Amino acid sequence: MNKATLTKFIANTTGVSQPEAKRQLEQILASIRQALEEGETLYLPQFGTFELRYHLPRQVRNPKTGELMEVAGFNQPSFKPAPALKQLIAG
Repeated sequence: MNKATLTKFIANTTGVSQPEAKRQLEQILASIRQALEEGETLYLPQFGTFELRYHLPRQVRNPKTGELMEVAGFNQPSFKPAPALKQLIAG
C-alpha cells in the first residue's frame, strides 16, 4: 500500500472526500515528523512507538586506504510495534 492507496482507503472508510483524507493524512505525518524533530517519543496505543535512537560515534576503517576515520554520532528514527499489533500480524 502506498500513500495514494492509503488516502483512498481513508476516504472510503470514513466517508470524507479524497482531498480531505489526503489533508488529514498529511497532518498526521507532519505531526509525527515534528515530534521526532523535537526529540519526543510518540506512543500510539495498540499500534506502536515512534522514537529516535542515538548511535554513538565510532571509528571505521576506509577499505581503500586503510586509514581510520571518525563517524559522528547520529539520531535515527525507529518504530517499535505494540504487542497488540505484533499479535494481530502473527495471526
